[in-house]
Amino acid sequence: MRPLSLILLLAACGAEPAPPAELTPAVPIGEPQIPYPPDLFAERVEGEVLLYVVVDTAGMAIRDSTRIATSSGRAAFDAAALQAAASLRFTPARIGDSLVVAPLQVPIRFVLPDSTTTPVN
Repeated sequence: MRPLSLILLLAACGAEPAPPAELTPAVPIGEPQIPYPPDLFAERVEGEVLLYVVVDTAGMAIRDSTRIATSSGRAAFDAAALQAAASLRFTPARIGDSLVVAPLQVPIRFVLPDSTTTPVN
């Protein structure tokens, strides 16, 4: 049966098509363990990088999809976050009961172990 015929048949019966299911976004699993750039650690510099990642249905970042959405302002932080992106794991996105490929922005925070402050750019 053609889609238009089905819609007309449903309309004639008084039934409305079900609304499309909403996207449940991918969710990072755990805190990323990314090596702190040694020079910035020695200088006691903190920062945050916001990564743009496309997550596949297995919960892994799609190779070559990752990029910097917002830079930390420090090349070493940005490079460390990009390099570690392949090791990040996620609960995949869903539409209804189906796993789907979906983009996600992931904050990567570089905070010194004894810090009580929020990272600044």
